[in-house]
Amino acid sequence: MRSRLVVLVLAAVLGAGGGATAALLDRPGSGPAAADPLRLGVAQEDRGCTGEALLVVAVGDTPTALRGAVADHGEQVRYLRTADSCATRWSADEDRPTPTWAAYLGPYADLTEPCAARMTLDHKGDSVTVLTDGTTDLVRCVCVLPTAVMPDLHLGMPVDPELGIWVRALQGMLVDIDPGRFPEERVTGRYDEATAARMAPLQAFHDIEPGNPVDESSWRAIRDRACGGYDF
Repeated sequence: MRSRLVVLVLAAVLGAGGGATAALLDRPGSGPAAADPLRLGVAQEDRGCTGEALLVVAVGDTPTALRGAVADHGEQVRYLRTADSCATRWSADEDRPTPTWAAYLGPYADLTEPCAARMTLDHKGDSVTVLTDGTTDLVRCVCVLPTAVMPDLHLGMPVDPELGIWVRALQGMLVDIDPGRFPEERVTGRYDEATAARMAPLQAFHDIEPGNPVDESSWRAIRDRACGGYDF
């Protein structure tokens, strides 16, 4: 009888211990689940200040904020906890606090590849950041890519969503050059009369015929004027 009781007690202890162990393993952030604490199906990989670049495809404070990016990019995407990663700029919204989580593609050794992707419709709402401590600006890809790849822009051009990405990039630089003369609300993604009127004196200053299309020479002039003021 005594031996039988010992067996029963051991079984109970082992059962309880096994249950506790299983519970511990099932907790987010422990055991095999530690690589994916948000249960998104992709790995959490925090990133230190290596100087590399990331293409940030989603940010937020909950798993829900990242799920769409995971669905879109599958196994290519990773995510990180910003508090455990490089203290760089993560959000495109300057007024919001640093998000808890960021989903990203990369890292990339330089800015060319993520910026080329960023200027396409597939990544229209995404951003590029550099893993450098204290960085205050997201990467302005128009400052990185060669002017030869930049499209010509002119009044009356057809509305095109992908060209609109470049128009917004140009208009963003015009805001940064002089927000009094070209305020934020004029960033529309359309090359309109207001944009052409602001471009005219800037073209003239750089010995470009005012009213000409924004071609490679105009892109280079505006970029040289604006890009030195960014911190990335």
